[in-house]
Amino acid sequence: MTIAEQTFIIHLDYGNRAEERKFVADVLDNFDKDTLCGANLFINNDPYGLELLLSLNFEKDGDKFEAWLRNKYPAKKREYRLLFEDVTGAISRKGYNVCGLVDSDMITFSMPSVANGLFLFPDRKVIHSVWGRPTATSSFSVFLSHSSLDKPLVDAVFNELHKRDVRAWYDRYEIEPGDSITDKINDGLANSKLGLLFFSKNFFDARSGWPTKEANYFFQKQMRDGKKNFIALNIDLSVDDLPPLLQDFQFIDMRSPSAIAEVVEFVKKQSIL
Repeated sequence: MTIAEQTFIIHLDYGNRAEERKFVADVLDNFDKDTLCGANLFINNDPYGLELLLSLNFEKDGDKFEAWLRNKYPAKKREYRLLFEDVTGAISRKGYNVCGLVDSDMITFSMPSVANGLFLFPDRKVIHSVWGRPTATSSFSVFLSHSSLDKPLVDAVFNELHKRDVRAWYDRYEIEPGDSITDKINDGLANSKLGLLFFSKNFFDARSGWPTKEANYFFQKQMRDGKKNFIALNIDLSVDDLPPLLQDFQFIDMRSPSAIAEVVEFVKKQSIL
């Protein structure tokens, strides 16, 4: 079996080198020079296509590496669309910087989080610490509490609020893979001034879980503070279908053709923006 047949090309995250250093160091510490005969970084600093590739050439035990990779780092995938010759052939065309790796002691120097001769741009966290996240916010005007089964209507309301410059907490855009759902929802509730409660049969279905807990938060806060802090939006319920404590509240009937416009205008009239 030739060296080329045991070459692995793996994409790394250019903007998260702090985390990728751990992976590369683990590879170098687990496979010695008698097995791993070549390890190289290929860095593309094109701002329109930042790229960081790890090339590993195994003289033997490539199958053991692949099993190790699959078991320990299942998210790391071999790039089957690229051959080693594809990468080396593109060095001049793409302007790759190339750095050979001998052992894990080189990692801090070779893959720094800050810009250096190899990397023209720092890690995302470094940039954010200096400039801040342009889309981050610590406060919201409204919190959209709803059942996931009612998302088409919630999407429509959110879009209209957004067009009118109302900052809304909507789980679709605030909870990302890997986030703690509980922490994110708690943060959204604590930093929102008004709740839009999309009451429906789905909302009060015991299987929905979160919506009723969110509604309870707004009920309790209103009773404690004595200030109106939510708007009831009725999707498909009769008054008798509503819980007893809610039947006395005025609501916006979302079955009306003008309902969404009414919601947006009501929110805009509140002194919450």
